[in-house]
Amino acid sequence: MRDFNFFEDLAVNRKKETSSSTYLIGAALLLILTLGSVTYYYILQFRALQEDKVLLESQINDPNHQQQYNTSLALQEEVAKLEKEKLEIESVHGKVLDSRMINSLLLKEISLAKPDAVAIKSIYLTPQGISVEGASINYDLIARFEHNLRGNPRFVGPFVPNIIKEDDDHYSFSLNFSFSQPVNNLEGEDIVNGEG
Repeated sequence: MRDFNFFEDLAVNRKKETSSSTYLIGAALLLILTLGSVTYYYILQFRALQEDKVLLESQINDPNHQQQYNTSLALQEEVAKLEKEKLEIESVHGKVLDSRMINSLLLKEISLAKPDAVAIKSIYLTPQGISVEGASINYDLIARFEHNLRGNPRFVGPFVPNIIKEDDDHYSFSLNFSFSQPVNNLEGEDIVNGEG
């Protein structure tokens, strides 16, 4: 007689357990796939490097390339020299500007201290201070000029003039002194050339 089991379709089939050999085969396949991918990537990189090497060797052996290389080296040397010269010129320019900087207040104070019969030929601002050169008809007027400068609290220094007698009525002198407040720290004053 036939067994009519109506519940056979509804019964849950148990899954078969995966064997350890299946895991080993899967891991081996995954390892082979990874190694193959990495090997393929490095083969492509190696080919690209070989092509770059061939290109560089052809450029090195090209006479035009050697000439361009020598030209670029010469230009780099010239640029370095020009930069050095530029720094030297900027340094000299700064020193020139510093040596010629006299503001109008300083000139006014010197002119107020000067007697009428004393002529100023030049005024220089040196690293040591101020140098005034001029002429006078009288030795005493030069001494009065020096005394008036000494009376200004802004001017400091030995105030010892060098006087040369040109003839009976003319004396030339130079007078060196310094100032207590730097000229470039004064605000609101025009900077002018000190020759005149």
